Amino acid sequence: MRYDTVKWEIVSSPLCPGDNAIGILTLDVPERMNAISPRMALELDRIVDDIRESGARVVILTGSGGNFSGGGDLKVETAPLERPEETHGLDGAYMDMVIWWMNDHHHVVAQQVCRKWEDLPMPTIAAIDGVCVGMGFEFTLCCDLRIVSDRAKLSEIAVPAGFMSEWASPRVLPKIIGYARAAEMILTGRFVLGEEACRIGLANKVVPADELMDTTLTWAGRIASYPTRGLKFAKETLRLYRNKDRNLDDMKLEIDRVLELSRTQACAEGLSAFLEKRTPVYHEGNPVNYPRPDETW
Repeated sequence: MRYDTVKWEIVSSPLCPGDNAIGILTLDVPERMNAISPRMALELDRIVDDIRESGARVVILTGSGGNFSGGGDLKVETAPLERPEETHGLDGAYMDMVIWWMNDHHHVVAQQVCRKWEDLPMPTIAAIDGVCVGMGFEFTLCCDLRIVSDRAKLSEIAVPAGFMSEWASPRVLPKIIGYARAAEMILTGRFVLGEEACRIGLANKVVPADELMDTTLTWAGRIASYPTRGLKFAKETLRLYRNKDRNLDDMKLEIDRVLELSRTQACAEGLSAFLEKRTPVYHEGNPVNYPRPDETW
């Protein structure tokens, strides 16, 4: 498969030049803040299979251009949501049905990426710089460890934008930072900056932005020097307990809720307002104030 939106490379540990032990997966559409489009979701779904068999002993997940990810690519993801100007080149009586199906399938693939990433046998580390919101933020929750820069801005922005969290956030985030803090992030969409992310346990370490990759590579290199089977079994056991409630029935319920929301006028309003850089109105006379990174709650 041709990879247009992600970049995969295997590098050596800074602690052991020539070992080719560390894989780096980069979300690589910097002009779109590494937004996760249907194309990127397909590429991620394919490349994670290659990563599993790559021989890398530790994998780093990061973004290019000074940001991790701006979340879902709303310019292409929301075509069925009352946006008749976009037809994807289709025409005829079945056009609407095909477009709806494509939008639905994007979310199915996205959920599958999350599940595959969680199931990778090697430890994974998210290196998070700049903006990390929505679907991008949820992807980092699938990693075992998270290192953030001092300019990182993390938010589960889905609800204020007229949508809902997916990609494992409702299941995993409470286990990382506790139910109360997870509910706060999901229900308010407020931003958590680097220092706070480390303080509440969302991140393992916060470092200056220009030290982010060096620090992450050092962590990865040290982990990669440990016995491969011991690492695999340790992660396998950690995931066994964390994923006790990850079952197909619950994931089916989650995707059903996602698809139901995507068909509502409120979702169309929220996402259209986000794209048009205006304030959404879900209840007449009561406009929404989007959370801001510099805002105190």
